[in-house]
Amino acid sequence: MRRVTFCALIGFLLTTVTTYLHAADTSKSLYDRLGGMPAVQAVINGFVDRILADGRVNKWFAHAAATPENTQHYKSSLAAFLCQSVGGPCKYTGPDMLTIHTGRHVTSDAFDAVVQDLVATLDAFKVPDQEKTDLLKILGPLKSVIVNK
Repeated sequence: MRRVTFCALIGFLLTTVTTYLHAADTSKSLYDRLGGMPAVQAVINGFVDRILADGRVNKWFAHAAATPENTQHYKSSLAAFLCQSVGGPCKYTGPDMLTIHTGRHVTSDAFDAVVQDLVATLDAFKVPDQEKTDLLKILGPLKSVIVNK
């Protein structure tokens, strides 16, 4: 009887500690859960490289690909945007998403392809599912602003 009570107590404690640790992790900002600025920059670098190589969408990024300086500027701007969007200390100072995408004729298929490239990049960096989901919930609503046939 004591052994059963002891095992039940240990099980309860393990469940409580695990639940507490999970709750503590999700109470951090998404920026912190992703790994801070080094992780944001690594993901953005990989993501931009991926979209510039993606024949489905790279025509929309021709200016970013035109020179190494343009590519680096695009990566820096996108990193600041993402950092701010996920609760980091960065301040994005570029144009708003509507201004940037007006007249670009971005299609729904192109937007979806870019999202696929982002997910592939997050997977390559082994970003956990919860953080991936949280990031996509933040970025997903931008589709209505970016897509403008």
